[in-house]
Amino acid sequence: MKLWDFGGGYDRLFLDYHYTTVNDPAFTSMQVYKHSERTPPPVEGTVIYPLEYEPDPANGLERALIGRHSWPYPFPNERTIDLPFISRFAQLAFIGHDRQGRTYPSGGARYEVKIHLLFNPSRVDGEALGRFNVCEVDADRACLAGKASVPWERIEEAYIQKESVGSAQFAAVLSADLEAISDKYTDISYKLIQQEAGHIGQNIQLVANYLGIRSLPLGGFYDLPLGEIIGTGDAVLYTLLLG
Repeated sequence: MKLWDFGGGYDRLFLDYHYTTVNDPAFTSMQVYKHSERTPPPVEGTVIYPLEYEPDPANGLERALIGRHSWPYPFPNERTIDLPFISRFAQLAFIGHDRQGRTYPSGGARYEVKIHLLFNPSRVDGEALGRFNVCEVDADRACLAGKASVPWERIEEAYIQKESVGSAQFAAVLSADLEAISDKYTDISYKLIQQEAGHIGQNIQLVANYLGIRSLPLGGFYDLPLGEIIGTGDAVLYTLLLG
């Protein structure tokens, strides 16, 4: 049986793939695509049973699932974002209190995705954050690590949809060290890291809806400027605005 040969560096091709898809301000006009309405494609087969169910509005999980929605408008800022809110949000979306593992799945339970929270100083409780508004969630130790103080105007410049960023109370930025992730899973590492980021993003949207704030997941960000803001040297995978 012929085994896959990684001698040619095929296990690291995802690095080239990732960096050829990054957004850059110089190419924004070509990278912003015209919206088109979705037309449901036909599904082959015979309809055997209609999937009918009326969600229970009294059930918190069902209410969060049905209410999950990407918010493409100015954020209403109906909730006060303070330390108790941030703690509750992080415990439900990421940490999981004292359970075994976190509240989202990760390939091999390695948790390679780093989670940063960027706070808009004019729209959150400043006393809760001290002098930092760029923070990293340390899910292993259940704490928020303050890393830097960055003007929100600079953070706005790292996004294409600036009208949404201006009214957001905070943003979540997911990143990973692409050089390090292939140590165990080689050729499927990039797939697993993207899956993990997707699981985290879904948690963020569901918990946001449950706690009464809106969320907007975005691919429209400038990779390198946003990476410089979080300051890890990692590749940025995904970001969500909340408020």
